[in-house]
Formats: sequence, structure tokens, C-alpha cells
Amino acid sequence: MAVAGPISMGPAPGLSSAAGLISMLEETEVQLQTTALRSLNKVIDTHWAEVAGSISVIEAMYEDEFFAQRELAALLASKVFYHLGELNDALNYALCAGSMFDVTESNDFVKTLLAKAIDEYIEQRQKPEAEQAIDARLVSIVERMFQRCFDDGQIHQAIGVALETKRLDKLEEAIHKSTDVAEALNYATRVCQTLVTSREFRREVLTVLVRMYESDHVENNYLNVCQCLMFLDDADGVAAILTRLVEGEEDDQLLAYQIAFSLCENEIQKFLSNVASKLAPSPKDTPRENGADEDAAMEDGEEDKKEDEEKKTEEK
Repeated sequence: MAVAGPISMGPAPGLSSAAGLISMLEETEVQLQTTALRSLNKVIDTHWAEVAGSISVIEAMYEDEFFAQRELAALLASKVFYHLGELNDALNYALCAGSMFDVTESNDFVKTLLAKAIDEYIEQRQKPEAEQAIDARLVSIVERMFQRCFDDGQIHQAIGVALETKRLDKLEEAIHKSTDVAEALNYATRVCQTLVTSREFRREVLTVLVRMYESDHVENNYLNVCQCLMFLDDADGVAAILTRLVEGEEDDQLLAYQIAFSLCENEIQKFLSNVASKLAPSPKDTPRENGADEDAAMEDGEEDKKEDEEKKTEEK
């Protein structure tokens, strides 16, 4: 007697009804249930209305601690709730699905729940003692999303998510993993200055960026550094950079003028005054002042000499 092979009940193209697959969910054979779950996950986008009628059965399969395919059942339940517009339930079951919820997929289901997950993650991080309160499964999804960005070379997206979720560690990691660190730094600077609304967090980000700009591994962009220092109200730092450039080669001196004009465009008069007060006088000015004093002394001496000669002439 021939032994039957594995049951293959995959959905045929153009499946008109999912009723047969749905009925298999209530079979006692685990293999049949697993096959039904896998097949329904493939056709859920077109047959979700039918499957929604059996959502309680799918939820029961996930809640059964002895069922080997609990995560697969959770994934199917998540897709059903997504199509029903119940995003909170959809996200909850996506978290329950663990690695079965594939963040590398680019369909609307994944994109929508990833956005929902980020919003939930941000909300939890803003609560007191957020680090202890964050759902570990939610952290796992966010971490996998960062990893996907790194693997795909989507550094700008990683930087955006890092800023959105206030993950300075991931911001640094994204910049370091970029094939063009200088460009990634410039992008992060622009995004921070234009899109980060929290003043306190913006200062934290700019402090990190300045430190990275000044590291030995990056060609220093003095213009961006000075812009960051201006937002940090660090007049000493800007003055030090301008002094260093003025004392350098001609190109450095021209860059100093460019930075000065750029800072003036922001019209923060108090900050500009602070910078100006901390700038050392030009070395060229000192000899000129000494020379002027010497010329004045010589003129005074000549006048005194003329007066003495006139007195002598009158006495004769």
C-alpha cells in the first residue's frame, strides 16, 4: 500500500471561494490546519471578507499554547483585522506573529503596520520610565526595520526613523554605515534643523553631529558645524573655527567669509555680537597701530624742535 505524501492544498490561481480552506481550519489534523493557514495567508487580500467570519477560530488557534503554528495563525489574524480597519488589533497580532511578520516586504499591509508600530514605539518612549515600559516585541520590530534599512543601503530612511524614534545610537550607526559619511552627516543636519520640533532633542542631535563632524574619520564641513554651533548657542566654538580659518590659507580665509555671511543671514544679532567679541584682532592690525603711534611721536618731536629753533631766533 502506497504511503500518502504531504498534503498540498495551495490555492489555485483565480480561487473563487475560500470556503474549503476555511473549513479545514476546524479539522483535528494539525497538518491540515497548517496547510489551511498558509493557503489563506496567500489569498487573504482577495478573500478577507470570507475569512473574517471565522476570525474567532483563528484567534483560538493562536491562543492554543500547544498549537505548533501559533505565529502563523497570529499573522493571518493580523491581516484580517488590517482589512477590517482595526489597526490596533492588527498590530497586536503582528507583534504576536514574531518573525512571521516580515518587515522586508513592501506591501501596504506591512507598510501600514510598520508606521503604526513606529507611532506606538514613540508614544511608549515618551512615557515616564519609557525604557522599562516598552513592549519587547515592539522593540524587536523597530530593530528589524533598522536592520532592513542598513541591509538595503537605505541610510536616509534609517536616519529619518532614528530621528523620529529619538534613537541617537541608531542615528550614529546609520551615518557610520553609510558609503558617504560626509553626505549622510549633511543630510542628518538638514533634517534635524528643519523637521525636529523638540528643542531639547534637537540640541542633543546637534551635539552628536558636531562631535561626528569633528572626528578624524570625516572631512570637516566647517559651514555645517558653525550652523550647528549657532543652534547650540556656542559662540566660543564658532569664534574658534573662524579664527583658525582666518589664520590659514587663502581658501580657508574665503571660507571664513562665507561662514560669516551665512551666519549673518540668520539675523541672530545677540549671537553674532557674542561671536564678534570673542574673535581675536587681526595680526595685521597690530603693526599698523604701532606704526601710527610712532608716526604721531615723530610728528610731535618735529614740532617741538621747530618751537625750540623759533625761540632761539627771537632771543638773538
